[in-house]
Amino acid sequence: MLENINKELLPIKTHYFLFNAATGPIVPFLPTIAKQLGFNAFLTGTIYTILPISGLVAKPLFGALADKFKIHKMIFLMFQAVVAITMFSIYFIPEVESSANVQLTCNGDASIEICSKNGFPEKIINNVITETVHFNVSCQASCKASKELYNEMCSYWKTPQFCKLVNSTSILNNDTINFTIIFDMFHDLHISNCIYIHSFIVKFLDNIPYKPTCENYVKTSCLITCHNNATFNQLLHDVNVAQNSAENTRYQFYSFLLATIISWIGMAVVVSIADAICFNLLGNERRKEYGKQKMWGSIGFGIFGISAGYLVDLFSEGKLQKDYTCIFYIMLVIMVLDIIVSATLRKKNPEYSEDEPSILWELLTILKEGNVLAFGWWCIGAGMCTSVVWNFLFWYTEDLANNSQITWLKTLQGLMTGVQCFLGELPFNFISGTVLQKLGHVNVMSLVLLVYAIRFMAYSVVSNLWWFLVIEILHGPTLGLCWPTMVSYGDKVTPPGTKATIQGFIGAIFEGIGVSSGSLICGWLINKYGSVVALRAFSIGALLWLTCFWLIQLFLRKFKTSPRHMGHNHLANYSNPDDAILMTMSRELQTY
Repeated sequence: MLENINKELLPIKTHYFLFNAATGPIVPFLPTIAKQLGFNAFLTGTIYTILPISGLVAKPLFGALADKFKIHKMIFLMFQAVVAITMFSIYFIPEVESSANVQLTCNGDASIEICSKNGFPEKIINNVITETVHFNVSCQASCKASKELYNEMCSYWKTPQFCKLVNSTSILNNDTINFTIIFDMFHDLHISNCIYIHSFIVKFLDNIPYKPTCENYVKTSCLITCHNNATFNQLLHDVNVAQNSAENTRYQFYSFLLATIISWIGMAVVVSIADAICFNLLGNERRKEYGKQKMWGSIGFGIFGISAGYLVDLFSEGKLQKDYTCIFYIMLVIMVLDIIVSATLRKKNPEYSEDEPSILWELLTILKEGNVLAFGWWCIGAGMCTSVVWNFLFWYTEDLANNSQITWLKTLQGLMTGVQCFLGELPFNFISGTVLQKLGHVNVMSLVLLVYAIRFMAYSVVSNLWWFLVIEILHGPTLGLCWPTMVSYGDKVTPPGTKATIQGFIGAIFEGIGVSSGSLICGWLINKYGSVVALRAFSIGALLWLTCFWLIQLFLRKFKTSPRHMGHNHLANYSNPDDAILMTMSRELQTY
């Protein structure tokens, strides 16, 4: 059996498996990692607006450099190292910290009053009010000084360092008292629009614990910050008068943006050059075997995507927030293995032709076709819908999850990735040719948008997260059909000599326009109106986009009756299972 293995192709198979196994545990969770760092939906949407564009720019740029100087393998290995380093660096980005004005009231035992004008969301209240578990929290407070407060601190807090200030006549309006408060979340109270921390100790620079009690009523305002505590950061962020550190937020946002952009560029270059190397190894006579090589990437992505969710939940047990440490180290180790394996790849120098047609002339030829413009309209709509699934589906599950579901939420998200990959995309990759032959391209395009509309509406009305595993089967008739349809349709209805250009055109409008704009719009809607409204808006939007697509088709059929312009089924070439696999490989398309 072993003697039948093609040793020449074994390294590229292993690369596809390892590379997707390394990025698979990280890529799906990046939006939720951004959320945990403290970025809102709009900032996250902005990030995912930029990422597809960066990948699209990098592919032709570094591909041209590799072709010109014949350094494919060197660039390939270099960018694998870039992906490993930049993606691992995300682990070290600290959370965005929020500060808010609160009230310190001291009459008997002291208490901290944290209020919001419109009340706190139920999810945040449930996070900071624990009834069965004891969690110690440490926050820094800076309180406005007064003679009355100094007196109580000296006499009843038993802090002698403040006694000399009791009779001071030089207390200014901007004088503050800085200390650390330490409390158990078990004793927090929720009354009306406020959270009360009514049992705590304080520590000053001497690091000695003091119990704050008062004989007389004293009240003062404080600025409180809870370092490295996502739960209370969310609470403080929702206070009516929030004073978040803009400088700190900028630092973390730009650090995350820079790391993800470089990672995306690295992944885009690695994928495009790996495919070029793979086709070079196969040669013209075995090009149809490309799918057999590429499918190992899907297997690696699916297996490690599922495992990552379970491991994150396992290592987060007993913690206030999810611990993603394990998946970053898994990625690093597997990427190192991938680099070692990739170093053994052997590749002939690619052939280069000086007689390639002008790209500008090809584009002008393509844009004369009304059918291609209608196709472009559909690609943008499909890309916008796809951006919701790629970038905000896990975000929505976190918004929907209650306290009891948080414990196993990452496991569920990993299972959703597995269903998308193995029960959604792969089966539809195999049957895509048959479906296209039976229904025709235009009907399949319509089906994709229709099922996306149904899928988004289903998400918005289902409250039990386990039902999401059933809904994820719809990933097959959406993205599982979407990409094969784009590639096949673009390949067959364009004029001769423009096929390479149209495939680049597809990627540019699907990812560069559709996915980018969809990410921005979805992030804004979630931030402004909430996740449920955003999903329903995209559901209705998909139907409206479908309606416009059909109106365009009716217009084209009325004024252009030629079968060539109408994109009739007999013009299409349908893929066998091996070729269908290459059309789309799980959420790998999200990153490139």
